[in-house]
Amino acid sequence: MGLRFNPPPGWPPVPEGFTPQPGWQPDPSWPPPPPGWQLWVSDDPTSSDTMPIQAVPADRPGVPPLPSQEIGGTYDVTSNGGSPNGTAEAPFAAYAPYSPFGVQAKPPGRGRISAWAIASFVVGLVGAFLLSAIFAFIALSRIKRLGQRGRGLAVAGLVLSGLWIVLIVLALIGNTGAATRSSSTGIITHSGRMNVFSLKIGDCFDNPAGAKSVHTVTAIPCDQAHNAQIYAKFKLRGSDLHYPGAASVARMARSGCNARIGSVNKSMITSAMTIRIFLPEEVAWITGQRTVSCMIVNSRADVSSSLLNSSPAAG
Repeated sequence: MGLRFNPPPGWPPVPEGFTPQPGWQPDPSWPPPPPGWQLWVSDDPTSSDTMPIQAVPADRPGVPPLPSQEIGGTYDVTSNGGSPNGTAEAPFAAYAPYSPFGVQAKPPGRGRISAWAIASFVVGLVGAFLLSAIFAFIALSRIKRLGQRGRGLAVAGLVLSGLWIVLIVLALIGNTGAATRSSSTGIITHSGRMNVFSLKIGDCFDNPAGAKSVHTVTAIPCDQAHNAQIYAKFKLRGSDLHYPGAASVARMARSGCNARIGSVNKSMITSAMTIRIFLPEEVAWITGQRTVSCMIVNSRADVSSSLLNSSPAAG
């Protein structure tokens, strides 16, 4: 003959197989048991006996205590208590966490993989960082509560979200101060930094004085004061595996720029202007960069118009 937990009126239903832990206490919001109520009764439907066994102490009057340790042996069911010499086996064989009576939580990592964790990782890969973060938090909550797998995928989704945010911030910082072009004409509309190989034919800019190696320049609308303008661009030929040498590259670049000088409005050229060339150095050559940019450079940054003919040669 065994025992079952007999909740008083107003208490939540008892989970099947409920066995309280040592020190278990009822929720303070539950109503107190009626006077004389037995929390533990026989589970034998044919028996009218009940066992007024001891239970762990409660903070409320009228709630008998549950056993503070495992009970062994058998008990004689009487109206005034039990002793280990009768017929009822010990009602408590093991203790496990239950809720609200302590329903046992599923052990983590043994259920199916969380679909939210998978979704977080996938959308994180494609850059949907906001969705990835939301899905990851949902996944972590469900994994903890339901014992599902996929915590690593959810964490990876959070990491990807963070990386995308960092990249976006860096891109915004990097674009601060960059030159802008008109979406319809391609003409520079606002001054700012620009890579020399991004300069197009007709672009005006300030060429750094005395610089031997230039990576970026300040691009400027041609109706504003500047000292240089690109009049032609073309690509050199050669093997990626063999750099022909600085002298050979310079010679080919000068020959190509001189052949394309016809795009310049010669009536606007002064004695203070010279031809300069942007050409690939060895490292750029080996990585496949072959573009040569030909430019007219003035001694002072006081040119405020284009120096090219209306239809410059593209080269």
